Formats: sequence, structure tokens, C-alpha cells
Amino acid sequence: MDDPVLSKQKVLMQRSRRARESFPLLLFLPLSVFALVGACAGAPDQKDWIKVGQTTREDVVARYGQPDLIMASEGGETAIYRPRDPKQSPPQVQIPTVQAGPLGTVTTKTEPVKPGLGARPTNSGVEGRPEQELRIRYDDRGIVQEVIR
Repeated sequence: MDDPVLSKQKVLMQRSRRARESFPLLLFLPLSVFALVGACAGAPDQKDWIKVGQTTREDVVARYGQPDLIMASEGGETAIYRPRDPKQSPPQVQIPTVQAGPLGTVTTKTEPVKPGLGARPTNSGVEGRPEQELRIRYDDRGIVQEVIR
């Protein structure tokens, strides 16, 4: 017959051995979850999201807003984005207007030019603008062909 004390000691030793063997797994699991969550939480680099041959003009405009300058060429166009200073507001453009006055006289005055038809001002989306000047060349279908930094 087996001694009950010896068999209890055997059971305890087996449990202790299993606990020692599973300890690295218990340590590895939380560390791997932490590393995975940390990798997913990192912000992607702004310039790496534009894929040549895949990204469209609409995608870029949705992220950066309207470009500061567009240069047209035979095969498409090049959009230029410049970084913005959030403290700096764009200059207000005014144009002279002529209006008919009483008794055949003419009056002139200047009026500010307001963006119309729902156009967003170019200073909007400052937080989404690139940190350095960025030139994006599109083909005639609006697909990115080259990114110049």
C-alpha cells in the first residue's frame, strides 16, 4: 500500500513542477499583449500613408485640405503643400467695386473676398498639414505618381 503522506507529497511536487514550467508562459503572455497593443497604438508617420499608384487626390485633400499651389502639366498636375503656422492667419484679400450712385454718380469702395460655395479656407486643417513642404504629382486620373519632400 501507498503511504498517504508520500502520495500527498508527490501530488504537491507535481503541482510545484507544473507551476515552475508554466511561469515563463505566464510572464511571456502579458508582455506579448503589451507589445502588441503598444505597436498598434503608435501613430503612423504622416508621409508613409501616401502610396504611389494607389492613393488618390481625394484621399490627400481629405487629410491635408486644399493645396497651397497647383501646377498643371501635360500628364497631370503637381500639388504643393506648405506647413502652416497656427498663429498666422491668411491675409484678407480686398477688391475695389464700383456702384452706381444717385443722379448718375459712381461710388467706389473695397470689399473683402469671402470664400464661397462651401469652400474651406486654406488655413483649415492645420493639424493635418505636413511638417515640411510636400509636392505630390498626380496623373490625369488623380492618382499619386510621385511624392517629393
